[in-house]
Amino acid sequence: MTDAWTNLKKFWKQPRVRIVFWAALTGLFFGVTGIAQPAEDMLRGVRWSLVEKESDGDVVIVQQDTKTLDELGAIDVDRGTDARALDHLFDAGAQRVFFDRSFANHSTKKDDDEFISVLKDNPGKVFLGAVPSANSRPGNYAGKLPLKEYREYAGVVSLLIYYRPFNLNVRLPLASDSPIGKIPSLSAKIAEVDGDTSQAYSPDFSVQVGTFKKLSYVDVMRGDFDPAIVRGKTVLVIPTAVTFNDIHSIPGQRVDAPGGFFHAIGAETLKHGVPKEYGWLLPFMLILAVVTSGLRRGRVLDVYRLTGLVVVLGAAPFLLDFVRIHVEVVPALAVALVAVVRVRNLDRVEEAGETNAGSGLPSVQALRNSDELTPHILVALKIRNYGGIIGSFAEHVEAQLAKEIVRRIRISDDDVAVYHEGGMFVWLSNIRSTFDLFENLEGLHRIVQNGIQVGGLDIDLSFNCGVDSEFDRPLSGRIASAMQSAEEAVRNDELVYQHDSRRHEAQWEISLLTSLDRAIDNGEVWVAYQPKLDVRKNEICGAEALVRWTHPERGPISPEKFIRIAEEFHRIERITRFVVNEAVKSAVELDRLGHDLTISVNISAQLLRNPGLPGMIGDILAEHGLPSERLILEITETDRLDRSSRTFQMLQRLVKSGLRLSIDDFGTGNATIEYLRYLPASEVKIDKVFVQSMESSKDDLLLVQSIIEMAHSLDRTVVAEGVETAAALQMLNDMQCDVIQGYYLSRPVPFRDLVEQIAEPKVLKIG
Repeated sequence: MTDAWTNLKKFWKQPRVRIVFWAALTGLFFGVTGIAQPAEDMLRGVRWSLVEKESDGDVVIVQQDTKTLDELGAIDVDRGTDARALDHLFDAGAQRVFFDRSFANHSTKKDDDEFISVLKDNPGKVFLGAVPSANSRPGNYAGKLPLKEYREYAGVVSLLIYYRPFNLNVRLPLASDSPIGKIPSLSAKIAEVDGDTSQAYSPDFSVQVGTFKKLSYVDVMRGDFDPAIVRGKTVLVIPTAVTFNDIHSIPGQRVDAPGGFFHAIGAETLKHGVPKEYGWLLPFMLILAVVTSGLRRGRVLDVYRLTGLVVVLGAAPFLLDFVRIHVEVVPALAVALVAVVRVRNLDRVEEAGETNAGSGLPSVQALRNSDELTPHILVALKIRNYGGIIGSFAEHVEAQLAKEIVRRIRISDDDVAVYHEGGMFVWLSNIRSTFDLFENLEGLHRIVQNGIQVGGLDIDLSFNCGVDSEFDRPLSGRIASAMQSAEEAVRNDELVYQHDSRRHEAQWEISLLTSLDRAIDNGEVWVAYQPKLDVRKNEICGAEALVRWTHPERGPISPEKFIRIAEEFHRIERITRFVVNEAVKSAVELDRLGHDLTISVNISAQLLRNPGLPGMIGDILAEHGLPSERLILEITETDRLDRSSRTFQMLQRLVKSGLRLSIDDFGTGNATIEYLRYLPASEVKIDKVFVQSMESSKDDLLLVQSIIEMAHSLDRTVVAEGVETAAALQMLNDMQCDVIQGYYLSRPVPFRDLVEQIAEPKVLKIG
């Protein structure tokens, strides 16, 4: 079970696995919530606009237009007028007549009698509309029917229409429930399609409204029209006058028309069969499979495949429309776009990390990314004075120097790919014998001892090598061994040093450095937050951001260990940048949640000598929009401090930029009274050593009290670290300490746990 969990965590830490997960989650969100419907309807509208079809002419539209009402001198058409119009239509040879209107109300007795008489004379040829009533049940239910006496001789059809969000599309049912049972929809009856009340479809709006044959109702009523227009045809009578207030936007056609055209176009659609609706799940699964398989092969999803996926997702529905199959592609598009954009970003980062900017050679990181096993001996060659050489000449010298080194390596080790990182050159040798390889490296040493000429300048080189021949280990692990062996060769003044697995544990500590960058990218390195309590207000006022490393095999690694190594090899800037960025993001999120707290971050003494520090912090604050006063930099200095030092000048720059400084570990080393005199800090943190022992040591108690009084006299806020008991808290409260931090309040916790603690704070008894 433990192995399975470990493998699962390793699997999850792969960036491309996480990309597939978030792409799939995005697509599922779009599909399940239906939030993509408007976009889907817009795409369908675009497809309809590209394919303009003409009506087949089987349905003739008779319009109860403004001309009709004007000539009748009425605001509506009465049943007597309907009777005369029906007589003329059937005399002209019309096959059936459908009314896109409700006939639920009586006209005059004379008009009703005339209308019923025409219905009797043409049984089963006239169909009247049923609509929802104000008090009928919701859903697909036509509660308002034509009058019973009309229904004895005329059919009843449903006029229900489902409008999609923003009226970008409509769907029509094949049938509706009603007080007299199931009735067909108008379009289904015209097309003679039998369907269930649970079935609905989208009309094919590529059929253009303007291509239907149309007659004015008043001309039909007077018999003033060409009978050939309606002979053998189905006639659909629709209200089109503005006073009927039945004008709608027709999807994909950029025209407004009466709602009756929805039914007319729907009828033409159904004549070719009911469209099949397959929804979003099938395209989603297909694209997810493509994306997943692509990621499994490596970097295959580039801008060309993005274009291909988009074209396929755009063209497939277009082609499927011709065979009356409808699919929804927006969730699938979301999967493709999220996956490809994030993969492209990841590729750019990896490509940048896999090429050494100075030499132009492949970076050692490119080799670290490989987990393959290889029977080649791995060699790491360390140029001892590389940094001094590069620093003494112009920028272009590094590329020329690297080129000369590679040329000499390949003199006896043909066509090997050489990888470069700092002063280290790494390659997989084609020489299979360790003895032969050692002799080859000795020959290389003699060649290089004669010097290398670059740009007309003679450069003296000195190097040592590390070798790893444990072929049963993946390359990613062997690189660390070979590089560490090269360092051992330098320390022992040996030309070649071979990795010995028996020394693996000791070497592993140093090899932490080589895997630190990848650990940050993989999420193994994370930030914990230890809350700080305002003693007077008895509430959380801030938190300290603390870096943590959870190794997939070794488990939690002591921060003191990997930070010490990072400082030793001048790699602390990457860790600091990561922690500051995470801390600032967390502060912004806390602000969004309504918590006005400060976040503290430890700054290495080594980094205080880096002139780029203020710019780095400023860029992070600007990126996330956090005011500088909300970030506190905790400073621990081991060197003596005076006003002329570069460190002091750096601290002044940081304070002028609006940042707040805190003296960390006060009372130890050089962090004493001299600091309070010179350091422009607003906060003093008493070292936990004194806080934890003050309960049993009177001297330490007096020391803590003196620090608090001294800091207060200089207008500094005092924070006591290492508070682990209620008694210690009470003593600090009595001494008027401002803020406490320690296990009694909380251990360092993940950010989500910090948020919960702030929302439901632990009740501490003070005073």
